[in-house]
Amino acid sequence: MKEIENVDIFDSIDAGSETLGFLEKKGSSLDGIFRPKITDKKKGYTATIRFLPNLSKDGKVLQSAIEKHQHYVDFKTHPELMGYYDCMKNFTDKCDMCTMYWKLRNSKNASEQEKAELISRSTKYYSYILVIEDEQNRELEGKIMIYPYGYKIKEKIKNEKDGKNPDKTPCNVFDLANGKDFNLVIKQLGEFPNYDDSLFLKVSPIKIQGKAAPVEVDAKTGKNKITNQKVKDKITQFLMDRTVNLEDHIAKEWTPEDRYKIAQVLEVLVGNEITMTEKAASKAGSDNISTREEEATFGEDDDAGGFFEIDDDEK
Repeated sequence: MKEIENVDIFDSIDAGSETLGFLEKKGSSLDGIFRPKITDKKKGYTATIRFLPNLSKDGKVLQSAIEKHQHYVDFKTHPELMGYYDCMKNFTDKCDMCTMYWKLRNSKNASEQEKAELISRSTKYYSYILVIEDEQNRELEGKIMIYPYGYKIKEKIKNEKDGKNPDKTPCNVFDLANGKDFNLVIKQLGEFPNYDDSLFLKVSPIKIQGKAAPVEVDAKTGKNKITNQKVKDKITQFLMDRTVNLEDHIAKEWTPEDRYKIAQVLEVLVGNEITMTEKAASKAGSDNISTREEEATFGEDDDAGGFFEIDDDEK
């Protein structure tokens, strides 16, 4: 905790003192989540980032992204139930929220079809990134963060893997020596942000503090290779010294409190009145406030709004 200098608690402490700094609204970047959000609709949002490999704290190389399905309950009349709930399809073949979604979606009643959108599901992918340049948030530059992204950016990564790029050459964008920086361009298109102009740049080794890692070209493969052990150690240490952990965002199974709230959600959707106990309502409200803060912008992009995986057994 930061020490406040030159303050005597027995003197009058001005209302503008740093001791009350905790009351100031903190930026969303404090939790290590990269949330690019358009503030100027004409200008849009631009940044350059680098997708990083998922190196665990014990040095194991894991899959480069965590995939997670989530439902967003958009109940204006029941704010204590609003928020994100991890979909049980992350764990099993059955999810009560999904079942209700398709029941309402496939109804011949227009009002029920509209209700389905109140519990829509989206899929997000979480990866480590290095923020190289962000003119909207200079304080993020040089930091390792976690970026939750949707279907469109996932497809751009897949196109690089499959060689469906200008180079016509497969590329693992997470590779430290042969990956690519990503020019993130977000434009406002109607009510939603659009990522179509975002693109991966040319193959290059990772840069730390603006300096590219020295590489050698492998004579057999023609690919870059980091061979200097000191450089390897420095990069490894840089990746390990991050303040965020991807594992913290793995989908979680419903707790008893979640199940209670979801049961209430389903009752509302079929038109039944609900009565939450004071204790349960308080618990639900506080839980969902923290959830909305953590996942603040997930429901606002075009990826979340238009991406719902259709399972044949749910229709």
